[in-house]
Amino acid sequence: MSDLLTSAEVNRQIDDLLLTGKAQTASQAEEMFLDDHLPDLVRLVQELNDEELARHEAIKLLMSHGSRRREDAL
Repeated sequence: MSDLLTSAEVNRQIDDLLLTGKAQTASQAEEMFLDDHLPDLVRLVQELNDEELARHEAIKLLMSHGSRRREDAL
């Protein structure tokens, strides 16, 4: 389980997207991160318990972006 994506890695990668100019906004960097790491997110869901999932930065990020476009369209 040591090769799972860590919360610290989530924040570092999002920061890197912003600092390198690959993303112009924090929201864009977060969306890019989620798009690029879908297999990692699936592994987290498969291997972590509910409590660990609730604390993980990648899952928090996914939940905050999850249905935003759909809600905005209503």
